[in-house]
Amino acid sequence: MLISNTHATGLPPDDSGGPRGVDPSMSTVREDRLMKRVFLSPAVILLLALSIFPLVWSLGISFTDMQRGGSTVARQAAAEGITEGVGFLGLGFELTGRNYERLLGDGRLHSTVRNTMIYVFFGVMIQYVFGLGLATVLNQPFRGRNLARVIFLMPMMMTPVAAAYTGRMFFDSNPLRSPLAHFLREVSKALGSERGITVPWFTDTGWAPIAILIIDAWQWIPFMTLILLAGMQAIPDDIYEAARVDGAGVLQIFWRITVPILLPISMTVILIRGLEIFKIIDVVVVTTGGGPGSATESLTLYIFEQALSNGNYGYASAIAYVLLILVIIFATIFLALGRRWIRGAGSGVE
Repeated sequence: MLISNTHATGLPPDDSGGPRGVDPSMSTVREDRLMKRVFLSPAVILLLALSIFPLVWSLGISFTDMQRGGSTVARQAAAEGITEGVGFLGLGFELTGRNYERLLGDGRLHSTVRNTMIYVFFGVMIQYVFGLGLATVLNQPFRGRNLARVIFLMPMMMTPVAAAYTGRMFFDSNPLRSPLAHFLREVSKALGSERGITVPWFTDTGWAPIAILIIDAWQWIPFMTLILLAGMQAIPDDIYEAARVDGAGVLQIFWRITVPILLPISMTVILIRGLEIFKIIDVVVVTTGGGPGSATESLTLYIFEQALSNGNYGYASAIAYVLLILVIIFATIFLALGRRWIRGAGSGVE
């Protein structure tokens, strides 16, 4: 009497219909991976089309003399009656490294780089310090705390242009239009000044950058506050209770517990704001237009003027890569220092 394979092995019969030794789940995994790639491919293609391709294209343009109305070599050829096969591969422009040579002697570029670094350093510092302070205050229980949180977040809801116009009206030197100018005039008169003090916020090379920093900080301190407040609320109360039992004071708890635990979040939010300030242009255009002179002109505004106002596309692309290099250097150094600080803070908390 024959014994079936099921009874002999104690295993159910193989009904997969496939070859023996092949796990059906493996084919399912392969199908899942294939479907994921199919669904992700449109997003990847769109990303390449909208970011990677323009990045490579602008790098190529930076090595040409491309300008509005044609390049130098194209205009010379047109003057000689040549209309086809002009320039590199017949594209109508000449490959050259003169744009990068020009960067070295461009005093205005050096000024905009300095201004941009000032905006990044002082802007991030001001926004983080005030954001951390406001987050600490809003993390305490008091009546009307939820309303205060909403009010503090309102500037962040505005567009940068609207915030810049608001700041321009607030820092107007005319006491009839600006409450700040009116207040300063009345206070100075009360202190003995006959005509009162008028601060040239947007026409003085010293005050104009300060006004821009204040306006940008006013809009983006709420962003710092929001992220840091969320981090504070995620810290377990048990840690604070244990510190109080050990006799730690308010400042000790803040500097030895809150700040070290928040350090990863702080590094992230500082990096985000730093990269954003590198691209600052809205506030500068609305308030000073880069003036007086080039005292407040940012690197992004200079790129905008060279490309869209002057039509120097090749040189503007070269300047854009200067900005890219600065951003990469800033992010690399900051992340390297941040990892070291986080490791040190972690060992200190332990």
